[in-house]
Amino acid sequence: MQLTVLGCWAPYPRPEEACSGYLLQAGSVALMLDSGHGSFARLAKHIDYRQLTGLVVTHYHPDHYADIHCLRHAISGARRDGRMNSSIKLFVPPEPVEIYRQLAGYTDAFSVVNIAELPSVELPGAKIDNIPGPPPSTCDLFSISARVARLNKITLHFVSTMHGMPGYAVLIRHGEKSVFYSGDTAPTSSIINAARNAGLLLCEASGMDKDSEFLAGEHMTARQAGELARQTGVKKLVLTHFWPEYDIDELLTEARESFDGPVLAAKQDAVFKCY
Repeated sequence: MQLTVLGCWAPYPRPEEACSGYLLQAGSVALMLDSGHGSFARLAKHIDYRQLTGLVVTHYHPDHYADIHCLRHAISGARRDGRMNSSIKLFVPPEPVEIYRQLAGYTDAFSVVNIAELPSVELPGAKIDNIPGPPPSTCDLFSISARVARLNKITLHFVSTMHGMPGYAVLIRHGEKSVFYSGDTAPTSSIINAARNAGLLLCEASGMDKDSEFLAGEHMTARQAGELARQTGVKKLVLTHFWPEYDIDELLTEARESFDGPVLAAKQDAVFKCY
């Protein structure tokens, strides 16, 4: 299983680059995670879009889904002229309703899956302290609710995020290998437990320590991303979702001060092996 970075910037990209978009490949599955500005063109550099198995949109901010319209037109055109026989699975949140209804109408390209209507499962977790909000449990262990789907031989677990818009983080498993993608979220006990022991944590690092008040309740700083990696015991942390005006090395420094494992920065076209 490997992860290719199509874009890593938010809420707008640096010149000639792209916003949030990632390609996860595992066996016969080619899954796109988010489709922000410019990500479709970057996808085409790595695979033919007709090879996609599915697309996950974590939430409907444009830097995470704007290029879905590019993909829709490409697929519908390929189906119309016979170069593609089937639609692809599109996993999306149900809110805001007006955006969901628009996407659900794109049956010429997508087989739309409402994440909120997927079966619910309980993921075991350990009690986490020092997380904003009420304590999740008074017991040593508690379960968190996730929505689950299968896509060929991979399993997707969707966990609700804390953000300015409803959305999901996603845990992807292929055999013993796993990737956790945070989407956009503030730290929560559910996020921490869902990411526990993942082989690779792809985590937003939307700002520096000085931005913590501005980001509170919606995003993570680089240091908080490092803290999440430490609390979850992941094998590798990859920072992403960068403010384009920042020096990425400074974000890496702050993350490494709270996590002593491997900390890397997402970079356009970079490929990461998942364990």
